[in-house]
Order: sequence, then C-alpha cells, then structure tokens
Amino acid sequence: MKRQHCRSVCGGLLLLLFVSLMGCNLDPAAKKQKFLRLGTAEFDKGKYPEAAIYLGRALQIDPRFAEAHYQLSKTYVKMNSWAAAYQELRKTVELQPGNLRAQLDLGQLELAAGKKQEAKDVALLVLQGDPKNTDGKLLLSDAEVALGNFPGALQAASEAVALSPERAVVYLNLGQVQVRMGKQPEAEASYRKALDLDPKSVVAYLTLGTFYERQKRWPEAEKEFQQAIQVAPTDPAPRAGLAGLYFVQGQVSQGEQVLETARNQLTSNPAGYRMLGDYYIAHGQVDKAVSEFSSLVTNHPDDAEVKKSYIQLLILRNRLDEATKLNEEVLKKTPQDGEALVLRGQINLRQNKSDEAVTTLQSAVKFAPENAMAHYQLGLAYAQKGNTQQAEIEWRDAVRLRPGFSEAWVALAARAVQKGDWSNLEEISNRLKKIAPNSSETYLYHATARLKQGDAVSAEADLIRLQQLAPQSPLYYVKMGELRLYQRRTAEAEALFRQGLDRDPASLEAVRGLVQIAQQRNKPADAMKLVQEQVARNPNNAGLLLMLADLQVQLKQSQQAEESLNRVINVDSKNVTALALLAQIQASSGRSEAAIATYQRAIELAPRDVPLQVALGVLHESSGDWQKAEEIYRKALAVEPENPLASNNLAYLLLEHSGSPTAALTLAQTARKGLPNLPNSADTLGWAYFKNGAFSAAAPLFEDAVKKAPNNQTYRYHLGLTYKRLDDPVRAKAELEKAITLDPKSSVADQARQVLKDSTGS
Repeated sequence: MKRQHCRSVCGGLLLLLFVSLMGCNLDPAAKKQKFLRLGTAEFDKGKYPEAAIYLGRALQIDPRFAEAHYQLSKTYVKMNSWAAAYQELRKTVELQPGNLRAQLDLGQLELAAGKKQEAKDVALLVLQGDPKNTDGKLLLSDAEVALGNFPGALQAASEAVALSPERAVVYLNLGQVQVRMGKQPEAEASYRKALDLDPKSVVAYLTLGTFYERQKRWPEAEKEFQQAIQVAPTDPAPRAGLAGLYFVQGQVSQGEQVLETARNQLTSNPAGYRMLGDYYIAHGQVDKAVSEFSSLVTNHPDDAEVKKSYIQLLILRNRLDEATKLNEEVLKKTPQDGEALVLRGQINLRQNKSDEAVTTLQSAVKFAPENAMAHYQLGLAYAQKGNTQQAEIEWRDAVRLRPGFSEAWVALAARAVQKGDWSNLEEISNRLKKIAPNSSETYLYHATARLKQGDAVSAEADLIRLQQLAPQSPLYYVKMGELRLYQRRTAEAEALFRQGLDRDPASLEAVRGLVQIAQQRNKPADAMKLVQEQVARNPNNAGLLLMLADLQVQLKQSQQAEESLNRVINVDSKNVTALALLAQIQASSGRSEAAIATYQRAIELAPRDVPLQVALGVLHESSGDWQKAEEIYRKALAVEPENPLASNNLAYLLLEHSGSPTAALTLAQTARKGLPNLPNSADTLGWAYFKNGAFSAAAPLFEDAVKKAPNNQTYRYHLGLTYKRLDDPVRAKAELEKAITLDPKSSVADQARQVLKDSTGS
C-alpha cells in the first residue's frame, strides 16, 4: 500500500513538473527572453548571422520587443547592413525613447549617412534628457563639424572634456576639431593627452600618426604607426596605416612588404591577410591581384569572401571556366548567397546569355534586395536584352542603395543620352562631378548636356577640364570639334577633328565630324573619299564600314551599300544596325522575302527593339499578309504599349479587316497622342471615329491630313465619305473626284466612283 501511494505521489509530482515545464515553454514572454539570450550569446561569439536569426525569432513573438530590436541593430552593424541597422534603431527609439545609447547609435548612423542636421537633432535630444551625457556632447561636436560650425563643435568638444577628463576619446575628439580649425599645436597636445590617459589606445596612436603624416613629418608618423603595431600586433589597422605612409612617400616596395608581412602573420584575420590583394585591386594592378588571391584561395579554402574576390578577378580576366567552377562551389554551400549569384550573373553576361543572366540576377535581388551591385548587374542584363526601360529602373535602385555608385550613374547618363533627356543628363553629370571628379566621362556628359541645351560656354569649360584630365585622349578634340561645328566655326571644327584623327586613326566620331563638314559644303565626293580611305586603313572596322554603307545609301548606290553592309555583318554578325539597313535596301528593291528574313535575324538579336518589329510588320502588311502583320504589331505593343507607330498600324488593320472599332479607336488615340503632327495618325484616328459613327469628330482629322498631304488619295477618299455622311454633298463630290484624279486606275478610285454612282443613283 505504501509503495502504491508513493508511486501515486511521485506520478503527481512528475505531472506537475511536466505541466510547469510546458507552461514555461508556452509562455511567450519566457520564449522571447530565451531567444534574446541566445542571440546575444551568438553575438558575443562573433556569430552574427546566427545572432540575427535568434533575435528575429524573438521579434516574431513580440514585434515591440525593444531590447531585441536594439541588439539586432548592433548585429546588423557588425554585418555591415547599415540600412537594416538604421531601421532597427529607429524602431528601438520609437518603442523606448529613453534608451539614450540607442539614440546615440542612431545619431552616429545619421551622421555616417550624411544626415548632418538629423544627427545634431539626435544629440540635442539626448542632451535634453541628460545634459551631462559625454557621448551626447561628442555626437554634437561631430555633427557641428559636419555642418561647418567649428566654434559650436569646439564648445561641445570642450564640454565633453570637462565632463569626462579621464577619457581618452574626448581629447581625440577635441584634437580633430582643433585640426579643422587650423590649431595644429593644440591638436597635437590633445592627441598626446589622449595617449597619456590610455597608452594602449590603438586609435590614439593611429590618429597621431595620421596627424604627423598630413604634416609630412614622416619619421614621427612612422614611429606612431610602429608603436600601434606593438600595442596591437594582431590588429590590421596599424599595419595598413604604416603601409599607407610608405605609399604616400613613393616607397612602394616598403609598403608592399608591410602588407606581405601582415598576410603572413595575421593568418587568422581575413582583414589582415587580404590587405595586399585589396591594395592591388584598388590600384588597378589586376595581374598582381589575380596572383595574390590565387594564393589566398589555396591557403584559406574556407574563406568564401576571398574566393568571391578571386572569382571577380577571374571574370575581369575573362577566365570564365575557372570563375564558374569556383563560384558554383560557393553556391553549392550557400545557394542563396547574393554576391555569388551576382557573380554568376556577370559570367552569364560575359557569355551573352541574357536570359540566364536576368533569371540569376533576379534571384540575387530577391535574396539580397539591398545589394546595389545586384541591381546594377540586373540592369546590364536587361539592357543586353534590349529592355532599357527596366534597366533604368534597376540602375536607379542601385544609386538609391549606394548613392556613390559611379558605374550605375554612368549607365544612367548613357540612358539619358539614348533618350535625348538633356536636363536629366545634366542632373546626373552634376552628381558625377561630386562622386567622380577626376573622371573624363563626367565632364564629357556634362558638356553634352550643356551643349544640347544651348550653353556652349559651359560646354567648352567642361571640355577644357576633360583635356586636363586626359591630355592624350582624342575625345577633347572630337568633342570640341562638335562644339565648334555647333557654333558654325567650321574651319576650326575641321582642324580639331583632324587632330582627333591623328591621335586615334580609328576614331569614328572624328571621321563622322569630317563627313558632316563635307556634306555641309555640298561635297559628297569628299566625304566618300575620306571614308573609303579610312576603310582602306581599317578594313575590318565595322563602324567605318557602316558609315560607308550609309553614305552609299544617301548617294543611291544601293548595290555598293549592300556589299558594304555584308562586310559589316561578316566582321560583326550581331550588328543589328547593319542588319536593319540591309533589310531596308532589300525591301526597297522588291526583295520582300530576303528583307523579312533579315529583319527576323535582327529581331532575334534585339527582341525588344520595337522599331524593328514595326518595320517587319509594315513589310508583311505591304506583302498582303495582314494577319502576320497584326501578330507582329501586337508583339511590339506587348513590349512598348504606348508605341505610336505600332498602335497606328494595328488600329488601321483592325478597321480594314473587321476588327473591333472600339479597340481600334483606343489604339488610334494612342497613336495620335504620340504622333500629333503626322497626317497618317490623323487619318487613322479619323477613320476610327468614322467606323464608330462619330462623323463630326472624324471630319477635322481628315481635313488636317489632307491639308498636310493634299495628294494622298486615301485621305481625300475618307474625307469625301465623311462629308457624304454629314449631308454635305457638294464637298463630298469634290473630295471624291479629287481622289479619283490622283490615281484613276487604283482600287481607291474604283471605290470613290462607286460612292459617287450610289449618290447620284446613276
């Protein structure tokens, strides 16, 4: 009995313990605290992705858990995910306004993002709650420096010193302000005071070393950097400072030796062992960088970042098979690695696999939406497919995420040139002046924008700056030649184009400028001779051959032009412009089948080129295959729904072949909006109104078409029919008779005669 009672009691205790444990596991407050502890523990171990996962789970339980938001912000900072860190800090201070540490961290991020006034506002808010907060004073001092208010910065820095005279950081901050104010002796004393307070402060040694370096006090700077290395032998920063000191003095071999030593000694610190390779990349020494990273990949096979840097270098060297093999190794381990997906997309682009590149880079953007490079490369992929509108969207996302992304800005500048949007080009080039002030492209784009807007003086100033940056480049001479041509200073323009051609015998722009001058002087033979001479010197230059073909077309030398275009295509089988021009020649000579095949070949290379599709549709239409023409126009409108030519032609086909008059009217309205001065669009819209019974709306459109093209038989016929429906027999008869006289043997004339016969009853 006793044993049975004991068993019963023990069973009850176990049940209570189980229920108690289950209660803990089911308590949301306990669970979120558990995940916070786990996330913090992983953070302390330096395992930041794992920390982010645990903290995210805590926030799934309680989205208003301020402590988890704050810890996650610190985690994102360690992962260099600044935008995510910023959002987490914003959420933290929203939920916990009294968390001054979070407020200060937010202010520092605001300052780093260039939001100077916002950072100052945060500092003032902190100091309002705690007037003696030293870190608040330091943030205020930094913000005032950024705003250019040096007296205010000095006051805040001095107050920080008064509040915490035992902290080295306040003297470092004071020294920085004093440097900006030109108080060099006082700054040096402040830096020395910081070192007296904390002789093991690496930051203090580096700050003082940099101070001496800027004053070209080389031995003193070297001493401070060496001292920093002794204090922190495993920290890469002092070694980077010492190497930089040697580089700035032109002692390249000594600087490289410092970085090589860092590579050999800091074998467990990626920031240390890859410094030499990064230096080679930064200075454009690609071959040395390839060799260095090849060695690093061998010695650190588990370092995915090193491997990805090496893959990027292999892509630059077009060693795509090696790059692909290594990159697939990375993706096998981490299939959602955004950077590795970007690299795969770059490889696809190099291989001209546009569809694969788009798919891959869309995945990269999905898994890493804040990766500016992913958006940039996706833009390149769309552009390669001919989808320039979507490409522009991606490039704008890239510069939104990384405002200093010069390559993306350049891509946007090229897009603005393509669209002829000179105001936008000026805005972009002004941005480039700030982020890439030493790039010749910057001034070339700005000069183009100003010239296209009629400001020749500013354009000339930009071109002079371009020459200073690239004195041996032919670009200055070519672009200055274009400017002089715009100013009608033809002789100067000719001399400049010839100087450009001397510097680059294959300069298409220089040849084009000289051809334009010859044509302006009504000397086509001179233009032809010039281009033929250039082609003789560069027989495989597709651009020159294309220019020759264009001249031959202008001179109505169709056979010679066709021969030149075939030479272009032999040299460059993917030259869409040459294929399009060849198709035009074939169509004009009555070889419709050949022209259709050539257009189809061009469209395969540029499937989103709407003008090509419209041209092919017109060719099918003129050949009597209106069903195929309709299909092609619809494909064109799927790419560009507002394209006026495709809209106009499809509308007319629908009206002529029992299509929907309502749908045709919508298309015709789109066409007229895009082509407001074209008589054809007026006629199509008028015909659509006519077919919908709106004769009063149709009449003025036909009248406009006839006014602009009085000898167009169809326009006259349509106007005559409309007058008949409006009970205006006199004007109807006049227009129908005029239509007949324009081409008495045509089918339109037959229709007009029938209408007149029906009207008279004879």
